[in-house]
Amino acid sequence: MVSPSTQSDLGDLVLPRAVEKHAREHPHDTFMLTPRSADLSRGYRSITYCDLAHAVDGLARWAQWAIGVDHMEETIAYIGLNDQRYFTTVTGLMKAGYKTMLPSPRNSKEGQASLFQATGCKFLLHSEGMETFVEAIKEAVPGLTTVKVESWDQMLKHGEEQDRDDHPFKGRYSSAAGAKVLILHTSGSTGLPKPIFLTNAALAVNRTHRFIPVPEGRQCVEALLFPEGKPLFTMAPLYHALGAIVAVGTIFNRGTMVQLPAERPINAQLIIDVINDTKPWSGIFAPAILEQIEATSGGLDALGILENVFFGGAPLAHGSGDKINTVTRVQTIIGSTEAGLIPNLLPEDKNDWRCFEFVEGAGVQMQPEEDSDLFEMVVKKNAEYLQWQGVFATFPDIDEWRTKDLMAPHPTKAGLWTYIGRKDDWIVLSNGEKFNPVGFEKQVDSHPFLKGSMVVGQGRFQTGLILEPDWDVLPSDKDPLELLDDVWPMIEKANAVAPAHGRVWRSKVAIAKRGKPFQRAAKGSLVRRQTVELFKNEIEALYSNEGSDDQLGKLGPGADLSDVKKFLRKVFKIKGLAIPEDAADDADLFAYGTDSLQVLALSSTLSHACKSAGRGTVSARDIYAHPTIEGLAKWLQSSGEQDGQNGGGAENREEIMAKMVEKYIHDLPSVPAAQVNARPEKHTVVVTGSTGSLGNYILQELVADPTVAGVYCLNRSADAEARNRKSFDERRVATDFSKVKFLHTDFSKDLFGLQKDVYDTMLQQVDIFIHNAWTVDFNKALESYEAVHVAGTRRCVDFSLASKYRAQIVFISSIASVGNWLSKHSTSEFVPEVLMEDHSLPIPGQGYAGSKHVASIILAKASEKAGVPSTIVRTGQIAGPSEEGMVWNKHEWLPSIAISSRAMGIVPERLGNQDLVDWVPLDLAARTAVEVSQSRAEQITRANADSVTVAHLVNPRTVSWSQLVPAVREAIQKSTGQDVQVVPFETWLNKLKAIEPTTKNAEKFPGIKLIDFYEGLAREAAGLPRLATAQTAKLSRTLASMRAVDERMMRTWMGQWWD
Repeated sequence: MVSPSTQSDLGDLVLPRAVEKHAREHPHDTFMLTPRSADLSRGYRSITYCDLAHAVDGLARWAQWAIGVDHMEETIAYIGLNDQRYFTTVTGLMKAGYKTMLPSPRNSKEGQASLFQATGCKFLLHSEGMETFVEAIKEAVPGLTTVKVESWDQMLKHGEEQDRDDHPFKGRYSSAAGAKVLILHTSGSTGLPKPIFLTNAALAVNRTHRFIPVPEGRQCVEALLFPEGKPLFTMAPLYHALGAIVAVGTIFNRGTMVQLPAERPINAQLIIDVINDTKPWSGIFAPAILEQIEATSGGLDALGILENVFFGGAPLAHGSGDKINTVTRVQTIIGSTEAGLIPNLLPEDKNDWRCFEFVEGAGVQMQPEEDSDLFEMVVKKNAEYLQWQGVFATFPDIDEWRTKDLMAPHPTKAGLWTYIGRKDDWIVLSNGEKFNPVGFEKQVDSHPFLKGSMVVGQGRFQTGLILEPDWDVLPSDKDPLELLDDVWPMIEKANAVAPAHGRVWRSKVAIAKRGKPFQRAAKGSLVRRQTVELFKNEIEALYSNEGSDDQLGKLGPGADLSDVKKFLRKVFKIKGLAIPEDAADDADLFAYGTDSLQVLALSSTLSHACKSAGRGTVSARDIYAHPTIEGLAKWLQSSGEQDGQNGGGAENREEIMAKMVEKYIHDLPSVPAAQVNARPEKHTVVVTGSTGSLGNYILQELVADPTVAGVYCLNRSADAEARNRKSFDERRVATDFSKVKFLHTDFSKDLFGLQKDVYDTMLQQVDIFIHNAWTVDFNKALESYEAVHVAGTRRCVDFSLASKYRAQIVFISSIASVGNWLSKHSTSEFVPEVLMEDHSLPIPGQGYAGSKHVASIILAKASEKAGVPSTIVRTGQIAGPSEEGMVWNKHEWLPSIAISSRAMGIVPERLGNQDLVDWVPLDLAARTAVEVSQSRAEQITRANADSVTVAHLVNPRTVSWSQLVPAVREAIQKSTGQDVQVVPFETWLNKLKAIEPTTKNAEKFPGIKLIDFYEGLAREAAGLPRLATAQTAKLSRTLASMRAVDERMMRTWMGQWWD
């Protein structure tokens, strides 16, 4: 075969011509199997090569009309849903005479600006659902023209009409080998993403690999990827190099792609279902998702349907790979954006699935690394091999390609190599020692509470480690202070096999804050350089702590109050707390963002100073109980003789609440109701805390509601839009945020910390204000909720008073605010749907409950005195969604019971004082909250604007746990194949208590971390009260018609927990 890199005309080895050829010779062969909708039960659509050819022609003609023939050979960018339009558009634009760039939606604004400038791109095509990404790119690229493409069916229809009218589109594409036709880009792991201009010849390599010479009896892995007529399952994003390779390889080799529904988030169960439905011949996966599939019930059976399972982009856990290899054949692949796939042989021994044996025609040489037993993979140009060396079609002027991929030789089998990592990943310490962190991180990453970890220490004397919690998995009631304790045994395992200079000390571990995720490439791998830059302050603080405790000296018993205050301020500065030097003595430490991890560090430092002076220790609880400089200094000065309890006795606690309420209502104005304007035809809604689970679903309801004209999302985190988009994407919800504006706010500041013009615009538009954001921390004292949450609630009142429509405030409260109801009432008496000012009602000693109570009374007084329409929504237990969506956090109390029951082989027949199930599914809770707010908006008139309504968000239809037990027992038996016994709750609890509380056991029996809570369930007299719902049902049709939690819901949730 003539080399495509040297041949002037490639003939059928050009993408548009390959499509034409297949459509002509094999019109009914299937190009793609794709679900008809997000609901897999609706079946799959078979897209033939004839369909593809028509759609390509339809897009090509439309593009010339939309863009203009004057812009031929220019670069046109496309960004869209991960569906068949991606490479229909790429091929269509090529056929019309343009070249296409596929930017990743994950790129930063700086990255997008760099790409568009480097390629001279002035046009961006996009599908629906990408509006937020498009707006971000437009902000980064001045003068950019954006055009929304048609649906795929419209593309197909236009092409069929052209064919029927005997006016097929005449292509204007170049078939020259060196014509640059497709632009991908690097991940930007070492800086800004760089455009990679791929030629016709570079794409054609995806066909020529089929003909690369191999030893007799051997097979080329790349040839197995694209067998003619055999379906290949793929989950790769089509803008990513691997996704593009799969699409191009499928077309050139007349294969069939099996796609996931573009509207749903990728998860193990979805992939299992699609594989079971479509029965592909092989599949290509990201290692992380492959590990999840293997660990999911039914996952191995689904993978066993495939003849081959390919993976690439990162290592696959040995245990997972070995298990999968027993039911199919696992094999790794390797490549890059610049070089495409680099061909290697299928190992003779299938147990060598981690190894590469490169085909001679690939031109691979292994060059030893200095002072190491590792080798860098280098591709050498060879005239005989050019037709299989895609990198030299991309870069024809170079003679070798240094991949920066490091390999280790197989210890006993010559010619076999194992991927170790990237040269860019290596850390060089200040003493010259080198350390590859990838294996260390892989070990630590396997902890279920972590999304990832990153070893740091470039140029330092020793290594450090940053942990990224998986906030979706970390129990909501779990203090992050405990996370290091949980993860430390895993770090010790990694240390055990690391070289001495690579081991991480416990004092050199930091934890990333919520809302500050690691930077990742499209394939999910860590983008190290960008993440290190993002966490440079945390890294600096990690290494600035050395010896700081000793530098502080002792806190002697004779120190006066002024000296103790100065000492505390010095501690805050050295430990990196964001507390200003001029902060008032009575300022709350937590108002400056002090988190639980910093509290732990602070308690350690203060204990060190106190113990060295012969005094007692300082616990985290002591700091929570005295959250100001003044309070903590007085407590330290008195050597900790105060009680140290959160809020003191009942009388003191009630007095504090009463004074706090008075502080925020004494200056409320008296505003006549007649001043309230008529309500607008459509609502404009503020929702706070949209990044939380309930807030996220409330946003989903508002986005889909045609009676809502606009939504303002007020969040503490600056990346709220990205987090909401990620959550929507993961559950395949359309992310059209065109009517949503995300604002970074601070409720401790006037105007919520917003610019005045933005605030004033909101005042003219907003008629409903859903206040959902609230820190859940049962350690904090009521005082620590004051500056942001209690004062922030009063700022909501001020907003309503100043607003054009006297905005209704909908406050998402909690059953905890009336959690002490049973101390004065019988268990048969429901909490009424009214506001009660009794300060003994909140759960005793819990600042969170007290703060919700105080805020509710402030709003009630604002309604009574100033005419601010207020609605208080007390929420009970919110469960997982009624349909697929977010996973009910498997580490909460009920999921932990189910998971622990599965591991123990027994299920409790009752749940003690929580045996009555009045849970509300998450999606229905959000819908109820929105309906309550809108019903109240319809009720509010000039005559009743001064009213306050209380709604209860609990399920009015209840079942007992015992009614759900058969479904729980059946699901466990089905997943384990073992018999499961139903036992009394006390028996179940005693068996759980007998399990040794190790980290390993906690993963298998998560209930051992909640034994104190479960013992509370066993006390029949304890527990939360029942909430009445009659009035709420009149405000919400969803609550009124809500079904009790049933066996189907339990099966859905348990299926997610087993993942």
